[in-house]
Amino acid sequence: MRRRDFLRQGALLSLPFLINRFPVEAMSTNPLLHLLAAKSLDSGRVLVLLQLNGGNDGLNTVISLDRYSELTNARANILIPQNKVLTLNGTSATGLHPAMTELQTMYNNGLVNIVQGVSYPNPNFSHFRATDIWLTGAASDQYLTTGWLGRTIDAEYPPYPNTLPPNDPLAIQIGSQASVMTQTSTTNAAFTVTDPSSFYNFVNNSTDPLPSTPYGNELSFLRLKQQQTNQYANTIKTANAAVNPSSQSTLYPSNNSLAQQLKIVARLIKGGLTTPLYIVNHPNSFDTHTGQTDTTDHTIGTHANALGVLSKAINAFQDDLKILGIEDRVTGFTFTEFGRRIKSNGSTGTDHGTAIPMFFFGTKLNPGLTGSSPVLPVNAAVNDQIPMQFDFRSVYYTVLKDWFQLSDTDLSSVLMATYSPLPIFNEALIPPVITSFTGDWKYSQVSLQWTVDQGANITNYEVQRSEVGTNFTTIATVKTQSFQDTNLKKYYYYYRIKINEKKYSTILLLKDSRQIDGVRMKILPNPIDSWFVASFQDRVTGTLSVRMFDLSGHEVWKSEQQVTDAYNVHFDLNKNIMPGVYALKVRDSLGNETTTKVLLRP
Repeated sequence: MRRRDFLRQGALLSLPFLINRFPVEAMSTNPLLHLLAAKSLDSGRVLVLLQLNGGNDGLNTVISLDRYSELTNARANILIPQNKVLTLNGTSATGLHPAMTELQTMYNNGLVNIVQGVSYPNPNFSHFRATDIWLTGAASDQYLTTGWLGRTIDAEYPPYPNTLPPNDPLAIQIGSQASVMTQTSTTNAAFTVTDPSSFYNFVNNSTDPLPSTPYGNELSFLRLKQQQTNQYANTIKTANAAVNPSSQSTLYPSNNSLAQQLKIVARLIKGGLTTPLYIVNHPNSFDTHTGQTDTTDHTIGTHANALGVLSKAINAFQDDLKILGIEDRVTGFTFTEFGRRIKSNGSTGTDHGTAIPMFFFGTKLNPGLTGSSPVLPVNAAVNDQIPMQFDFRSVYYTVLKDWFQLSDTDLSSVLMATYSPLPIFNEALIPPVITSFTGDWKYSQVSLQWTVDQGANITNYEVQRSEVGTNFTTIATVKTQSFQDTNLKKYYYYYRIKINEKKYSTILLLKDSRQIDGVRMKILPNPIDSWFVASFQDRVTGTLSVRMFDLSGHEVWKSEQQVTDAYNVHFDLNKNIMPGVYALKVRDSLGNETTTKVLLRP
């Protein structure tokens, strides 16, 4: 079997590729297409999502001291003694489980916001269905095939992954498989690592031995090919290597898997990845039907162990972000599929319930409590539930609106409804971003204009220019949100605006409209395999025809597509074409032609 056929027909292709023992689900992307993106997810801000699996008992996590008598009546066999509850600055009504001393310190230092009573109408108590609801952002009677972060990606990069993908993964998931959260309308956008040890195998180029058989040889080739062609592999390895591991050696507890996951996240952010979304998974189960606490000491037990892991991991991560100098760019929150009931059961445990507390952490928050202690019945019955204060989708809405500055139009397409933002973030502290960047070229002058979300906080803007879309040079520093460029020696330039160390506008391509030009385009990737994208400098409309010729001038393949106002057009090749060097001739509906040479790989 030819290797090209093996790659097309092998059963392994129905599963995520394996790179050094871990599955990868990451779409190949076109770096040139990114030049035209004007997206909030490119702002430099990072969101870290911590998933707690099984359904956390919020009443024993965030303890309502002002409802302590009701708690005593409902759950005396598991309740934390009042004198053991960790106190929080600024409130006598609420405290934390004694296993969460690190989060107590972070809260008291202004680094935590706790959102109380988060749920949704008519909640579901099945682990699978409830998890699906939280990951997709659906209503209880609504079944969605895309995740709330996946729809965000669809809204920001339509249609992902064929148009406007980033240079780095949009999301990185540490877990057994890519989360439904990052499922777009066409693919899953997450680069997935099974666990920390698999990640280090990957970045250190460690592989499992393969048998010396035809299948082993083909699998070895498959692994090599994927490592060579996956555009993310080298950037992730480079980012990992950019941070001295000794700087993290004493911060993270070695026996804490969640902490080790967050250690990787911190390394990749500091190492230069532009990835805005990271998802990590708590290794312990929060499904505490039995043995939630010790029968004699309610401050210890399986629930205490899980909360201790969480508290220590988040604290180590936040300390690391500060040491690395990136704490202002990162925020995160915890979530789980549901809470537990008010009334405990007879097995020193709790059963599936409704509302949960969510912990936000970072430097750009309004520290404190969002919401109040849940209203509880004096004598709770077995079916009584914690009342909802906030719909979980309003939390998502707040994150997308305040942290990533999505437009109202994009928010409506992501969450399919309008919600009121919650006072989680201190908007005055959030690093500013450029919200729009436009320009035009009239005769011998380029005029640029831009807006920012917090213009009063910025004193200078750097105007940068490039002839190729990379290696930008600063051509001016201005105090206003406009600039005119008259030093024009070519008929097109790429522009961007820099507002601080790592914050840029989108890249804007402008051309002198007086220039009469043919179909100026690139074929990406080149060398090519079974497909390619024709990427045009100008928008293309109408019939686009492509013909492929071998070196003797014989036509070996052709294709036509009807295109409506697009920069990038995808083509699939005939699989029977032999590897080699070919000429591609591209012709638009006006008769303009461009010919380029391509290499078809074996």
